[in-house]
Amino acid sequence: MNMKIADTSAQDLMLGQTNRKTRRRVVVVGVVALLIGVAVSAFIYVADVSMSGQVIERSAIRVATVERGTLVREVVSQGRIVAANSPTLFSSEQGYIDLAVKAGDAVGRDQILATIVSPALNELLARETANLTRIEADLGRQKIESKRRKLELEQIIAMAQVSEKAMMREKLRADEAIGKKLIRQLDYEKAEDDLERAKLELTQAKQNGELAKESLGFDIESLKLQLKSQQLLVDALQRRVHELTIKSPVSGMVGNVQVVNKQAVAANQALITVVDLSAFEVEAVVPEGFADDIAPLMEAEITLGGSSYPGVVTAISPEVVNGGVSARIRFADVLPENLRQSQRLTAKIILENKPNALIVNRGSFFDGFRGHVYKLQNNKALRVPVVLGGSSLKHVEILEGLHEGDSIIISSLTTSATDEQILITD
Repeated sequence: MNMKIADTSAQDLMLGQTNRKTRRRVVVVGVVALLIGVAVSAFIYVADVSMSGQVIERSAIRVATVERGTLVREVVSQGRIVAANSPTLFSSEQGYIDLAVKAGDAVGRDQILATIVSPALNELLARETANLTRIEADLGRQKIESKRRKLELEQIIAMAQVSEKAMMREKLRADEAIGKKLIRQLDYEKAEDDLERAKLELTQAKQNGELAKESLGFDIESLKLQLKSQQLLVDALQRRVHELTIKSPVSGMVGNVQVVNKQAVAANQALITVVDLSAFEVEAVVPEGFADDIAPLMEAEITLGGSSYPGVVTAISPEVVNGGVSARIRFADVLPENLRQSQRLTAKIILENKPNALIVNRGSFFDGFRGHVYKLQNNKALRVPVVLGGSSLKHVEILEGLHEGDSIIISSLTTSATDEQILITD
């Protein structure tokens, strides 16, 4: 028996045309969606362009992020090493000089640098010293004379006292004799007169003695004053002679010798300058705009030979010269080695150190700051009003208008007052 097995051909469908239609529909939908996206993007771009004052490529701008940090306001200037202590020694007298050093020699404190030979001053000292010796001799002689005169006065007073006692005894005998009628009245009156005269002579002797003592004391005191005055004169001359030997007031180096050996010099003529090598300072010229901000005792940083040294501002000049003011800075710690007069360096003065401030890197945009910045937001930079505080060489302080993490444009922009936003393209 032959049996025929049926296949599934009756169940199959023709799918070729249906698949092609489906794919065509998908392609059409995709193209339409793409065109719609392109149109929307173009519309958004055109809208952004129409609302933006400018269109700038991202690579053409510099962007900085606002952050919390320490704002260090400082001013940097070029300076030079100057000697804080470089005394110039002068001639105290007229004469000729005998030099003991030359320019560039190292000298110690109180070392003899030169000697001025002044014959006239030496002669004057010798003459006044002789006068001093003469006055001393006169004073000694006057003291001896005073003692002799006092002895004479004491002798006169003693003789007057003896005479008074004798007259008193004569008066007593006269009193007894007149009572017994043994002497005449005339002799009695003579005894009374002799007693009165003796008393008067004693009184005058005492008075003359007091006056003579005062006179002798005055003569001695006058000579003492003359001696003291002459001693002061001799001391002054000796001091002037001592000053003829010129010594170094500091340890250092002979900087400049303004005379030659054996040269005749006048009084108060400049001779030698000595540089104190342990007292170098920095003289820096800063712009006059910072003059009001700089004050003594401010911290500074001195850069010399690739190394930095702490410093302290000691003085600021009260006058402006060529648009700048001169500031003096001393080294706070040990001086660097091998410093030289007029050696060039860089000095940085710290005007303010403000921690926990809202700061942003400084850029050329802030050079012409007009009260606003452009803050980045996606592909746009929106104009935002801000209030700035202090500024340093690297940062600008933000007081109002921005927050930590905001990004702004810090490069120079040419914008108008109506540009509220800038479109940034890649």
